[in-house]
Amino acid sequence: MREPTLKEIIDKLELVLQNKLTKEEVADWAAEYVMTYDHLVTDLVVFDFLTVVSGLDTLESPGEYMYDDEDIRDWINQYSEK
Repeated sequence: MREPTLKEIIDKLELVLQNKLTKEEVADWAAEYVMTYDHLVTDLVVFDFLTVVSGLDTLESPGEYMYDDEDIRDWINQYSEK
């Protein structure tokens, strides 16, 4: 498995905003890179972004996500500038 790019991460987040992927699907995908030694990520900015995205499905309370669409847009804007 090759290392994802910033654009690929942003594309996945945009699919969440379009309700084409769930927060869980994208968080699980990102966690595959963050939580394993099998898929080392050498780009530190990409690794940082994957770490952020791996927590996308964190719940604040039952049924209420900690991160909303505005947070996702902020992440996209922040990492688009790098």
